[in-house]
Amino acid sequence: MVSCARRPFDRYVIESETAPLDVPARVATDPSELTDDERDVDWVFVAVKAHQTVGASGWFEPLCGPSTVVVSVQNGVEDVERLTPLVGGAEVLGSVVYCGAQLAEPGRIRHTSSGFLIVDDTDHGRAAAALLGESPAQIRPSERYVTELWRKLGLNVAANGITALTGKSMEVLDRPDAAELARGLLDECWTVARAEGADLGDDDIERFLAAPKPAGGMTSMLADRRADRPTEYDALHGAVVRIGRRHGIATPRHEVMVALLAAGDPEG
Repeated sequence: MVSCARRPFDRYVIESETAPLDVPARVATDPSELTDDERDVDWVFVAVKAHQTVGASGWFEPLCGPSTVVVSVQNGVEDVERLTPLVGGAEVLGSVVYCGAQLAEPGRIRHTSSGFLIVDDTDHGRAAAALLGESPAQIRPSERYVTELWRKLGLNVAANGITALTGKSMEVLDRPDAAELARGLLDECWTVARAEGADLGDDDIERFLAAPKPAGGMTSMLADRRADRPTEYDALHGAVVRIGRRHGIATPRHEVMVALLAAGDPEG
């Protein structure tokens, strides 16, 4: 297995209470470094953030062949649409990502919670699940994939943008005003989700808002904002706006979030 990365490292180190790991790594930092055995492979996992996808596209030509399955390990609901034109005819398998982790340095991850992907219950989805065998990480096929995909987007849009704009961790959602904004964002998102075939309702919204918020809980968008990195606002809030327009559904709160997050983003 080869990791394709911007910066080299020689070991995979996962700092974790439940799934620690420290093993040698094979890393290529340029497509020209790939060996013949590392080209035209069976499986490619794309784990860059949504806005970094085009920048990583130079890897797809040597890695992908007609029998390759590309697994998107990205947030949002447009990953298959985003990746398909870039992978030269390879099959793209979307996923819902649940893994609390932060990159400490190249090759070193701090893992805090979960560690699984949800994929559609198809032949490719079941084959992907079999790849990991008895690993602590899992790929879980689901017949309710569309619902799970939009459920995760809802959780992201309810928390990521608010924490990034306020500069505060998840506890900010315990404020009545912030909670009301999160409720409105979820309502808009899951109204669009139902138009896409997801089975999500008001009870799901209230369960999320009532759930305990971890002290110091960091969203990925807040971490990126604090580091002055581009954020995933377009793949999260922007997706709700775009898909809502296709269905004739108004999403005014998300339009405001997109405008504010874009104005503060390093790349605009």
